[in-house]
This record gives sequence, C-alpha cells and structure tokens, in this order.
Amino acid sequence: MNGLHSDLRQLRRQAAALGWTASRTNGGHLRWTHETGSLVFSPSTLSDVRSIRNTLAQIKRETPKDQGAGR
Repeated sequence: MNGLHSDLRQLRRQAAALGWTASRTNGGHLRWTHETGSLVFSPSTLSDVRSIRNTLAQIKRETPKDQGAGR
C-alpha cells in the first residue's frame, strides 16, 4: 500500500499498535482486520482529518478491551 498520504500512514501505525492491519477491497475501500477477526471498513481516500479521526475512533471501539489497555 504505497503512496499513502502521511495522515493515513499515521493511522495505519496507530491501528497496527492496536493489532489491526489494512488491505484494499475489490471496490477500492480499506478493510481493517483485527487479530481477532473483527472488521472495519473505510474509504481509501480519507477526505479530511475528521474522517481519519472517525476511522480511528471506530477502530478503537472495535478493539477488544484487553488489546486497548496500552492506549
């Protein structure tokens, strides 16, 4: 996933710290997958800082409580 905007790269780092990885769907969106199998979907072109914050908030809500203790 090269060519990502710096904010999206930062989002990937924060999500990875919580046990999430990102991949592209066939439709071009991002599929965030947690180690436990939880899924979160987001657009691949996050239009502004609010959408990045919203995606991170959704990832944090879906992270199992024992995984997010280090936040």
